[in-house]
Amino acid sequence: MDSAPRALFWHTGRDLGADVLGRLGVPGPGPVGSNTALPPALVEHAVRRGDTDGVVGPYHVRKWPRNGPGDPDLLLRLLERDDPEVNAVLFARSDWPALRQAVLAQRRFAPRPPDTPELLPLAAGLRDRIFAEGARDDLHAALSAADPDLLFWALVSGAVGAAYGGELTRAHAAWRLGALHNRRAQVRHVLDTAPVRIPHGLPPGTAEEIVHGRSRPGTLDQAVAQEARPETLFDRLSLAKRTAHGRGLLRNVLHPGWQTLHMRHLAAPLPWGAAVALVEHPRCPDAFRAALLDTHPRAVQFVGDPGPDVLAHCTAVDEDTLTKTVLLRGLAAGSLAPEHLLTTARPARLALTALVHGGVEAVAAQAHAIRLIRPLLLRHLAHPGGWRHLYAALPDFTGSAAELLAAEPPSADSAAKRPGRQAAWAYATLIGIAGPEHTAAALEFLSDEHLAPVAGARELPQDVADHALAHGGPLTHRVLAANPDLRQDLLTPLVLSGDREIASTAYRNPRCPFALRQYILSIDGITDDLRTELRQARNLDIWPLLASPDLELLRHAATATGRAAGIRQLRAAARIAETHGLAALDGLPGDAVAAARETGSAAPIAEALAEHRRTTEKLLSDPNFAYTVQGSTHDHVHGDPGLDWSDVLTRVRSGGIANYVVHSLAQRPDFPLELGRLHRDAADPSEGRRSIHGAALAWHRPLVTDVLGDAPLVWDNAFAALKSGAITADEFTAVSDAAQTVDAAAHHPPLARAVARLLGDTLGDTADALDAWTILARMLADRPAATLAELAATARAAA
Repeated sequence: MDSAPRALFWHTGRDLGADVLGRLGVPGPGPVGSNTALPPALVEHAVRRGDTDGVVGPYHVRKWPRNGPGDPDLLLRLLERDDPEVNAVLFARSDWPALRQAVLAQRRFAPRPPDTPELLPLAAGLRDRIFAEGARDDLHAALSAADPDLLFWALVSGAVGAAYGGELTRAHAAWRLGALHNRRAQVRHVLDTAPVRIPHGLPPGTAEEIVHGRSRPGTLDQAVAQEARPETLFDRLSLAKRTAHGRGLLRNVLHPGWQTLHMRHLAAPLPWGAAVALVEHPRCPDAFRAALLDTHPRAVQFVGDPGPDVLAHCTAVDEDTLTKTVLLRGLAAGSLAPEHLLTTARPARLALTALVHGGVEAVAAQAHAIRLIRPLLLRHLAHPGGWRHLYAALPDFTGSAAELLAAEPPSADSAAKRPGRQAAWAYATLIGIAGPEHTAAALEFLSDEHLAPVAGARELPQDVADHALAHGGPLTHRVLAANPDLRQDLLTPLVLSGDREIASTAYRNPRCPFALRQYILSIDGITDDLRTELRQARNLDIWPLLASPDLELLRHAATATGRAAGIRQLRAAARIAETHGLAALDGLPGDAVAAARETGSAAPIAEALAEHRRTTEKLLSDPNFAYTVQGSTHDHVHGDPGLDWSDVLTRVRSGGIANYVVHSLAQRPDFPLELGRLHRDAADPSEGRRSIHGAALAWHRPLVTDVLGDAPLVWDNAFAALKSGAITADEFTAVSDAAQTVDAAAHHPPLARAVARLLGDTLGDTADALDAWTILARMLADRPAATLAELAATARAAA
């Protein structure tokens, strides 16, 4: 399946997407990397079809142990299909011991059809693979096999059981080989070549039973049965004070005896480690999970698929961070429906911020919830003072979002206190849901003190940022400058206001362009706190210091070590000699600097820089530049903070420097705007689309604004432009090629939220929208030259 249609299913939701895939008639997603997440719709579709290759691998490969045995519910759903080929994949890719034992034991889980064997057949390829490879972990599992040949092979190979039941499993396997399969000669051969240890605690005579294949009450068969009893599991869980211990115990069973565990827990509560392992199991019954959470309320954060009942426990704990974690996990897992965000999740401020938080797994549910909230919000705003009421109520309101929006605004203005982070974020979210036409009314009554928290909200709507810039005071501007989601060009007017605190805050913002940082330092417009921080700068963070007149910062640039430090130290020394005189060079490293001090002239430094420039010019003209700019030659080009860009620009225009050399230089944060325009426009057009080329897009917002009217656009580094704030998610969605937009959204949650809202508003997300989504998926597979809005409108019209 092509990447764009695959990524589309992040936006459909699980069930609608699975129905679309069924309508398309496509196979499962196919094998993908072990750390590649799949949309829930693709997983659901694959489970319905029994296609395991693409859905077991991403989450359950044994080489990726941090995820444990994988999602038990998904694995059990596949196992319960009683499909030998599916079981073969589960055995190969899962590290869940109990599941792998069940596969080789050939257990059935679905009702057995009449006239079929009691044992589920093994896939021929699985049996042959175990014999051919003899992997140690496979042989441990084979001690539970129903096939006597596999059983003998595991025993004679010396498999000791390990995580699959240890010595008891091996002893029981030897007994079964003789008693059930009547292969006593093979048992004697095993005992002669690979001895079987009798587990401690078994009665005398057990070894003779293995040899002769006899059984009597209280021996191996009953010992194994005792191990499998829920009471035994509970006794061991009662000692599991650490979470890892509890999780390890659950790996030994497929279906814990939930009822027994529940009743025993009520009599003697389980410790923390056991409770966490049990509540995160997706098949833990609601009543048992509630009992565990009553005993350990903070274990609520580990519930794998939290539903509305779990949210009630969050309310009891009354901790915002914990409640938010549960909300986001429930949305991602699909156990919390969009309606629950509106009516069940409390307090309202957390439910609202959950609409614009989290990864791509939740974007379909978030978009649906926004469509539910919007009419309620607009109805509330029809009352005079609606925005004032929301701003005043959000910090302390304990009810749901629906209750907040249903409340009648008070007739008199209520005094509003300065909201906290979550309340301010929730207010900004409501403004974004209402639309830009409501921004002025929502913000005009706020003082600088009350507007500032809103300016700090994550994924801040662009119209809110514009209003805060135009109407905010110093406090609002300082908070706005620190917002890591701010579009990068808004930092410039903030810096030009002349406030040192604002400029220093903007400097720290990861989206602050390199040229703006140089400007801030060149006018020495920073606070003492930032000055102290910059004295510890490393690597590329040192480069802007060369624009500063501050001697201490320049000396740091001249003395700090690191890759390509030589030329940077030399340029810093030249800057010190220019601004502070030769006497300020004392103690600085470098032969040229030492010569300058001895001669009392800066000429040695100037000559060293001139020689460096001649070498750089030669390298840039070298047809083998891509291969020679390694090791020590790296200093001459990529490590030089003082590269002569005017000379580079002149030579690029005359054809003296190849495009691929410019592409390499574009990775530098000081890549100039005019050269960026040449590089951006060097790309060849692509079938009716304008191709936007160059990493420099991330450094300069104008490189983006120049082309916003040329949709559809294709970007060679979309993620860099989005992450840097050179383009907003809404802008990218509006002007970019549809297939690339859907692809990029799978890796950038803010963009995914914009895409999900667009598609949900255009196509809907109910069963009635099935035809439109199916048409859109088919069109995306052809990657037409159109924006996503155009393609979605076409799909809706065609449906």
